[in-house]
Amino acid sequence: MKKILFLLLLVFLVPINVFAQEKKTAILFYADWCPHCQKVEAYLKQQGLFEQYDIQQLNYDELANKIKLNNMFAEKQYAGDSGIPALFVEDKVFTGDKDIIAYFETQLPSKIVANNGNGTVTGNGLIGNFTIIALIGAAFLDASNPCALAVLILLLATVIAAKGKKHALLSGLMFSLAVFLSYLLMGVGIYRAIAVFNISKYLSLGVGVLAIVIALANFKDVFWYGKFFIMEVPLSWRPKMQEIIRKATGPWSAFGIGFLVSLFLVPCASGPYVVILGMLAEKVNMTKTLTLLVLYNFIFVLPMLLITIGMYFFNTKLGKLEKWRKGNLRLLHAIAGIVMLAVGIYLIYARF
Repeated sequence: MKKILFLLLLVFLVPINVFAQEKKTAILFYADWCPHCQKVEAYLKQQGLFEQYDIQQLNYDELANKIKLNNMFAEKQYAGDSGIPALFVEDKVFTGDKDIIAYFETQLPSKIVANNGNGTVTGNGLIGNFTIIALIGAAFLDASNPCALAVLILLLATVIAAKGKKHALLSGLMFSLAVFLSYLLMGVGIYRAIAVFNISKYLSLGVGVLAIVIALANFKDVFWYGKFFIMEVPLSWRPKMQEIIRKATGPWSAFGIGFLVSLFLVPCASGPYVVILGMLAEKVNMTKTLTLLVLYNFIFVLPMLLITIGMYFFNTKLGKLEKWRKGNLRLLHAIAGIVMLAVGIYLIYARF
């Protein structure tokens, strides 16, 4: 039992630590007397790229570095200008301040230009502080989704009735792991599709509109809950979903059911996720995106983990949780609407 809990903890937490530490490596050849090198260094400092990349700076005035540069040009069969500054990154070679800065510009987020009264100030846009805040907010929003919590509560109650709390603990953890992995894989797949088809440049405005539509749909559920449609698992799907969940008899069946139930959760739990994926796709950076997707999905399943642990160690009553969930449906939809409206307005504003 302890070994299984330890392994589950590693699966959830290790990816966050590993991906967060991963950086792209680069080699930059420079000289103190070179004005173009100074321009590149100033740009890298201004954009905080020394923190984002592991950049090894080699002084061209040292004979060993001069020989190394010539060898690297020959190895890459580089036919362009063989002067400095020279940057080697991702099996690519860039020389001259303009080409090096142009490369890093493609790796930076879109920029928002705002008037400060005396002129214009340009700041980092979508993959900046707002994106991190929006991602964490959307993840907590998804995590408090009423239908996602209802699924877990039903699963735990089913397993407790059949085999007791010990099996319910492992089943809840395995179910949470399955949801975590399925949504992570789904996010990576959507992100890669966006990159392959090169449609990221069209997404920001469309995702902004989508966020506002999701916000309005949630506001509808605040005032007219149950009419027309609901931002949850469709009512017609629920009997089948409950039938599947009641077949859970242990941890491994709960793991498999977690993948199946993820499909039922898509209509009610994918809206904020798609919006965040659209924001991340503004600039293709797989390492950073994977880190953020791991963080998002860990937050998404965090309430599932807390409910499971609370049930086992603190005798949290599932009936009380379900009663609270049903009593706060309108509040949860109101919060969802406010967050999605803020994200949508920001994305549309950023395009103009």
